[in-house]
Amino acid sequence: MKRKRILTVLIVLALVFIWGNSLVSRELSGKISDDILFFLNAAAEKVGLGPDAFTYMTDEDGEPTSHLIRKAAHVTEYAVFAALLFLRLESAGKKRFFTAWGLGTLTGAIDETLQIFSHRGSQVRDVLIDTAGALLGLGVVMLILYLISRKEKSK
Repeated sequence: MKRKRILTVLIVLALVFIWGNSLVSRELSGKISDDILFFLNAAAEKVGLGPDAFTYMTDEDGEPTSHLIRKAAHVTEYAVFAALLFLRLESAGKKRFFTAWGLGTLTGAIDETLQIFSHRGSQVRDVLIDTAGALLGLGVVMLILYLISRKEKSK
Protein backbone atom coordinates (compact mmCIF):
# COMPACT_ATOMS: atom_id res chain seq x y z
CA MET A 1 0.00 0.00 0.00
CA LYS A 2 2.84 2.39 0.87
CA ARG A 3 4.50 1.66 -2.52
CA LYS A 4 1.30 2.59 -4.36
CA ARG A 5 1.02 5.86 -2.44
CA ILE A 6 4.60 6.80 -3.19
CA LEU A 7 4.17 5.99 -6.89
CA THR A 8 0.95 8.01 -7.01
CA VAL A 9 2.69 11.03 -5.48
CA LEU A 10 5.59 10.67 -7.94
CA ILE A 11 3.14 10.47 -10.87
CA VAL A 12 1.38 13.64 -9.69
CA LEU A 13 4.73 15.41 -9.28
CA ALA A 14 5.75 14.32 -12.78
CA LEU A 15 2.50 15.73 -14.18
CA VAL A 16 3.01 19.00 -12.32
CA PHE A 17 6.54 19.20 -13.73
CA ILE A 18 5.50 18.33 -17.29
CA TRP A 19 2.40 20.51 -17.48
CA GLY A 20 3.93 23.28 -15.39
CA ASN A 21 6.74 23.62 -17.92
CA SER A 22 4.16 23.82 -20.70
CA LEU A 23 2.53 26.82 -19.08
CA VAL A 24 5.68 28.95 -18.91
CA SER A 25 6.26 31.56 -21.60
CA ARG A 26 8.24 30.84 -24.75
CA GLU A 27 10.96 33.20 -23.50
CA LEU A 28 11.32 31.53 -20.10
CA SER A 29 11.23 28.05 -21.60
CA GLY A 30 13.94 29.04 -24.08
CA LYS A 31 16.07 30.56 -21.32
CA ILE A 32 15.82 27.40 -19.21
CA SER A 33 16.86 25.26 -22.19
CA ASP A 34 19.68 27.64 -23.09
CA ASP A 35 20.94 27.59 -19.48
CA ILE A 36 20.99 23.78 -19.53
CA LEU A 37 22.88 23.85 -22.85
CA PHE A 38 25.39 26.32 -21.36
CA PHE A 39 25.82 24.12 -18.26
CA LEU A 40 26.34 20.94 -20.32
CA ASN A 41 28.86 22.65 -22.60
CA ALA A 42 30.76 24.06 -19.59
CA ALA A 43 30.84 20.60 -17.97
CA ALA A 44 31.97 19.01 -21.24
CA GLU A 45 34.78 21.53 -21.59
CA LYS A 46 36.00 20.75 -18.04
CA VAL A 47 36.38 17.06 -18.91
CA GLY A 48 38.12 17.81 -22.21
CA LEU A 49 35.28 17.35 -24.70
CA GLY A 50 35.45 20.91 -26.00
CA PRO A 51 33.35 24.02 -25.33
CA ASP A 52 30.56 23.14 -27.78
CA ALA A 53 30.20 19.40 -27.19
CA PHE A 54 26.42 19.67 -26.78
CA THR A 55 25.83 22.32 -29.43
CA TYR A 56 24.57 20.40 -32.43
CA MET A 57 22.36 23.00 -34.04
CA THR A 58 22.37 26.71 -34.72
CA ASP A 59 19.52 29.07 -35.47
CA GLU A 60 19.20 31.17 -38.62
CA ASP A 61 21.66 33.73 -37.14
CA GLY A 62 24.30 31.07 -36.50
CA GLU A 63 23.74 31.15 -32.73
CA PRO A 64 23.68 27.84 -30.81
CA THR A 65 20.18 26.56 -30.19
CA SER A 66 18.96 24.29 -27.44
CA HIS A 67 16.45 22.53 -29.71
CA LEU A 68 17.90 19.06 -29.05
CA ILE A 69 18.01 19.76 -25.31
CA ARG A 70 14.26 20.47 -25.38
CA LYS A 71 13.52 17.32 -27.35
CA ALA A 72 15.73 15.24 -25.04
CA ALA A 73 13.78 16.70 -22.11
CA HIS A 74 10.52 15.54 -23.72
CA VAL A 75 11.87 12.00 -24.12
CA THR A 76 13.25 11.90 -20.59
CA GLU A 77 10.20 13.24 -18.78
CA TYR A 78 7.84 10.92 -20.63
CA ALA A 79 10.12 7.92 -20.11
CA VAL A 80 10.02 8.56 -16.36
CA PHE A 81 6.28 9.27 -16.39
CA ALA A 82 5.36 6.09 -18.28
CA ALA A 83 7.68 3.98 -16.12
CA LEU A 84 5.99 5.31 -12.98
CA LEU A 85 2.56 4.63 -14.47
CA PHE A 86 3.53 1.09 -15.38
CA LEU A 87 4.80 0.39 -11.87
CA ARG A 88 1.64 1.87 -10.34
CA LEU A 89 -0.92 0.08 -12.52
CA GLU A 90 -2.45 -3.08 -11.13
CA SER A 91 -3.35 -4.74 -14.41
CA ALA A 92 -1.02 -7.33 -15.88
CA GLY A 93 0.68 -8.14 -19.14
CA LYS A 94 -0.07 -6.33 -22.36
CA LYS A 95 -2.97 -4.40 -20.84
CA ARG A 96 -0.64 -2.83 -18.26
CA PHE A 97 1.92 -1.95 -20.93
CA PHE A 98 -0.54 -0.44 -23.39
CA THR A 99 -2.45 1.43 -20.67
CA ALA A 100 0.77 3.11 -19.50
CA TRP A 101 1.82 3.87 -23.08
CA GLY A 102 -1.63 5.22 -23.97
CA LEU A 103 -1.75 7.41 -20.88
CA GLY A 104 1.72 8.69 -21.73
CA THR A 105 0.53 9.59 -25.22
CA LEU A 106 -2.63 11.24 -23.89
CA THR A 107 -0.57 13.23 -21.40
CA GLY A 108 1.64 14.39 -24.28
CA ALA A 109 -1.39 15.52 -26.26
CA ILE A 110 -2.70 17.45 -23.25
CA ASP A 111 0.79 18.90 -22.76
CA GLU A 112 0.88 20.25 -26.30
CA THR A 113 -2.64 21.65 -25.92
CA LEU A 114 -1.60 23.50 -22.75
CA GLN A 115 1.22 25.17 -24.68
CA ILE A 116 -1.38 27.03 -26.72
CA PHE A 117 -2.37 28.89 -23.53
CA SER A 118 1.22 30.02 -22.95
CA HIS A 119 1.39 31.32 -26.55
CA ARG A 120 3.78 28.59 -27.61
CA GLY A 121 3.32 26.38 -30.59
CA SER A 122 1.56 23.06 -30.27
CA GLN A 123 3.26 20.40 -32.40
CA VAL A 124 2.15 16.90 -33.34
CA ARG A 125 5.84 16.04 -33.66
CA ASP A 126 6.28 16.70 -29.93
CA VAL A 127 3.41 14.33 -29.10
CA LEU A 128 5.19 11.69 -31.17
CA ILE A 129 8.45 12.42 -29.31
CA ASP A 130 6.57 12.15 -25.99
CA THR A 131 5.07 8.85 -27.13
CA ALA A 132 8.51 7.55 -28.08
CA GLY A 133 9.83 8.66 -24.69
CA ALA A 134 7.03 6.77 -22.96
CA LEU A 135 7.88 3.68 -25.02
CA LEU A 136 11.55 4.03 -24.06
CA GLY A 137 10.69 4.25 -20.35
CA LEU A 138 8.44 1.22 -20.60
CA GLY A 139 11.16 -0.71 -22.40
CA VAL A 140 13.66 0.09 -19.67
CA VAL A 141 11.24 -0.97 -16.91
CA MET A 142 10.36 -4.17 -18.77
CA LEU A 143 14.05 -4.98 -19.22
CA ILE A 144 14.81 -4.38 -15.54
CA LEU A 145 11.85 -6.49 -14.43
CA TYR A 146 12.90 -9.25 -16.82
CA LEU A 147 16.48 -9.24 -15.49
CA ILE A 148 15.23 -9.31 -11.89
CA SER A 149 12.92 -12.26 -12.58
CA ARG A 150 15.68 -14.11 -14.40
CA LYS A 151 18.05 -13.60 -11.49
CA GLU A 152 15.42 -14.82 -9.01
CA LYS A 153 14.74 -17.96 -11.10
CA SER A 154 18.42 -18.85 -11.15
CA LYS A 155 18.62 -18.91 -7.33
